[in-house]
Amino acid sequence: MNAKLVKLIFTTASIERWNDIPRPLRFMELDKQAHEMIIAYILGHYEKKIDFIKLINLAIAGLLYRAVLTDLKSPVYKYLRKHKGKELDEFVINNLKSIVDDELLEYIEIYNNTNCKERRILKAASYLASKWEFDFIYNFAKDSYGIEEIKKSLEDELEDYYDLEGVRILALKRKAYDFISLCGNLRFQKRWANTPRVPETSVLGHMLFVAVMSFLFTKEYGGNPHKLYYNFFTGLFHDLPEALTRDIIAPVKQGVAGLDEILKDYENMLIEEKILPLAPLPIQKELKILITDEFANKLITENGYKKVDIAEDLLGTKGIDGSLVKAADHFAAFVEALMSIKHGIKSPELINAVEYLKNRYKNKKIFSIELKNYFNERFFDE
Repeated sequence: MNAKLVKLIFTTASIERWNDIPRPLRFMELDKQAHEMIIAYILGHYEKKIDFIKLINLAIAGLLYRAVLTDLKSPVYKYLRKHKGKELDEFVINNLKSIVDDELLEYIEIYNNTNCKERRILKAASYLASKWEFDFIYNFAKDSYGIEEIKKSLEDELEDYYDLEGVRILALKRKAYDFISLCGNLRFQKRWANTPRVPETSVLGHMLFVAVMSFLFTKEYGGNPHKLYYNFFTGLFHDLPEALTRDIIAPVKQGVAGLDEILKDYENMLIEEKILPLAPLPIQKELKILITDEFANKLITENGYKKVDIAEDLLGTKGIDGSLVKAADHFAAFVEALMSIKHGIKSPELINAVEYLKNRYKNKKIFSIELKNYFNERFFDE
């Protein structure tokens, strides 16, 4: 993992979607990609024989593709793909080949040239995430020119994926759809509520950033496919309870004795009573493992999981490196604070956060990863 890759992924927090249509709030690309991945996870679990590592790699390839091209209007993008698809791909590949590894580059190369089930799931998830955003915009902009054409286009395109069981179930707009709406609402919650930042990031976008960083860290130490899968999706869902509690800033959690433990008990109650009953049946058992004690090192068992004190004891097992996901969560906070400082927003809260995280990780190593190399301003100077 290198600084250019991290910064490119983070730029998607600044790419605004639907920016030619009146809208009640800003919709950002990183948030949409996060919502898309959550939906893809659900769709994948309704299908048989899905290669989730392939799905994750294709999703990251799509995120990077968008980061390079920014938010092209859908009809424009389709026209360009039809007439200059090869040239578009070459442009993106040339921009990325020096900052990604060979495996990820292969996924970028096939991203628009495969009709495998994993790619079809991502396409369906993309339309569902876009339609979810559009439903918010529609009532606000129903008199805008072209709005009915966009509405019909989204509905028609989604119909092409009705062979996927999960798409048919979500189209009913019942319990399973309520779950993706609960997840989607996390785009409305801004992180770092006590200080201005540029760019702002939502809890939803942050979750995807943590997932991708967890995946890249896991690749760096040579984690097995189980670790790649579980670490990514633990990162993707780690803040899901905040859909019901809202984000509570770290100084409050750390400054009130016993508050963190009480909040954790409250979150566990919400997981059991509110979140899991909404979740589609194929993911309920696994989702509980992912979001309960989200930063614990876990060995996956037939009945759930067993906590393990040291992540290294899970090497080569079917487990979750909770301490690594926690480091990825802190690294995301470090990037959020540092990038804002580099943009000129230098509040005491951001400066203190950078220093705190640098000190916390200056002597910390997980597997073969020297974390001090990442929690360092000089890392981002390349």
